[in-house]
Amino acid sequence: MEKLSVWLKAGHTVEIIRRLLPEFIAKTNIEVELSVVPERTAHDSLVHGGTPADVVTVPFWYLEELIALGMLRPLSVEHFGVSEQDFQPRALQCLTRGGSLWAVPHTLTGAMLAYRRDVFDREGLQQPATPDDVLSAHRELSGQGLAVRCSAEFSSLETFAGWAAAKDVKLLPDAGIPSLDALSEGISDLVQEMSASSSHLATLDYAGVGALVEKGAASLLFDTSAWSFQFEAPGSPVRGRMAYTGIADRAPAQFLYAEGLGITAGCRNELAAREFIAWRHSERVLRAEVEGVRRIDIPRRDLRSKGWFVDYVQSQGLARCLTALDQSWASTDDRHVARRADFVAAARTLMQAISGTIEGRFSSLTEAHAVTYGQRSHRE
Repeated sequence: MEKLSVWLKAGHTVEIIRRLLPEFIAKTNIEVELSVVPERTAHDSLVHGGTPADVVTVPFWYLEELIALGMLRPLSVEHFGVSEQDFQPRALQCLTRGGSLWAVPHTLTGAMLAYRRDVFDREGLQQPATPDDVLSAHRELSGQGLAVRCSAEFSSLETFAGWAAAKDVKLLPDAGIPSLDALSEGISDLVQEMSASSSHLATLDYAGVGALVEKGAASLLFDTSAWSFQFEAPGSPVRGRMAYTGIADRAPAQFLYAEGLGITAGCRNELAAREFIAWRHSERVLRAEVEGVRRIDIPRRDLRSKGWFVDYVQSQGLARCLTALDQSWASTDDRHVARRADFVAAARTLMQAISGTIEGRFSSLTEAHAVTYGQRSHRE
């Protein structure tokens, strides 16, 4: 029996893959060693010489780094029984560099502002349309306002880079350090509000931040488009109470994320790896995802014509979520995301400055920038 090592990122989808995997093994006679590896661990193992798996989850954020290190093999979707026309174009664009596709996409998110429609109606607040509107509502709803990711993890940078994108500001450049002017113009308003009322957010991961909405401790969430399906799940305390929209200033705010499965340069059996990825993208597995964990945001255009998909969206009351998702995807672009081979290290450094300011370890973004980038010593 052939063997294949696969690293997947934690998430509900993993359980779908794990449950159906015996079918794949029986059909192909390929033994799969499936591991759930946190993104930080996967990144650090891959780039620092850890033993790579044959198939790995590839996030677009640090794709430049993996390519520069020669960690991946270029791919063509036609090798997996699908065509480019089957995918949302942005998903393929995010995982393409130099004319080559480096991972077959299974996830794409855009930015979405989810807010408690019932709370806004009760308080006489209008739908937020701009960052200023969001912060105004946050102040009005003192103690139950805005929730965003503020932890020092590199993935939290998309909160702030995406917020700055609405002002047409690129927070982290493609080379060098971020300028204090970019931080001040792009995110000082958000950092100031979070510092004043929500410093505890810096201690929460993405699930903990979203849970604040479900607990009634926050009435707005600026994050990925994927949250709407969880908020509308049966048993959710906020089901039917939420509204979903985008926000913009000079440009749309962003929370762009894309990932897919790639084949490592050290893969021992590329044909087996291709078979696994093709199976991962088969209708059998995709349907199990949709119906098992409500993933109507799989970036596959061909699913929209499937009767079972249409029936599921209607039966689960997810039509407005799908509309909001499409609007979110339509407004995405990746100009605000730094394309640099040291993205993770640079993003971690910047988030330490931002998160530290929100937590109160720095008195301001000015001090955080000076200390983080070595211009003067931390105050005692």
